Amino acid sequence: MPAKILLLLLALATLSACASLPSAPASSTTANTAAQRAALADHTAQTAKQRLAAAATQRAGAERQFCPNWRQALDRARGNAIGCAQMPASEQATCWQAVSQWAREEGHYFHALAPLFRGSGYAPPAAQAARFFDLAQGWAITCQNGQAACTAAPVRRPMDSHKKAVNQFCQP
Repeated sequence: MPAKILLLLLALATLSACASLPSAPASSTTANTAAQRAALADHTAQTAKQRLAAAATQRAGAERQFCPNWRQALDRARGNAIGCAQMPASEQATCWQAVSQWAREEGHYFHALAPLFRGSGYAPPAAQAARFFDLAQGWAITCQNGQAACTAAPVRRPMDSHKKAVNQFCQP
């Protein structure tokens, strides 16, 4: 029995010595990992600040260009509609198809502004402009069926409503 106790004490002494030895490499590794993580966090924060600044600059530019771009697109829409209406009847369908495609592209442009304008005063008029061109695309398709269909299209009233809202926003 005393031999067992002696063996037990010896085993405990050995284990306690192992447990109390400092492990310098693990401590050094932990410090290095912490330093790397801190550097990465700092880099990520700097990158986020740069992206926010770039987004703010992009948003400011888009806001400055919104109304001039709207006016230009609206003028072109009028010119396209007048041009198609004045064409010989045999060529109007092709013209209206081109106008429909163009209106679709303009709608995409104004829809693309939505994430950039989110939370700003430009968000509602950008959405109105996008909706106007979405409707204009459908209207142009309707106009392929002739002048009477074009004039009687029920979509004209909502188009006018969206146009009026954007025009009011963009008044000089």
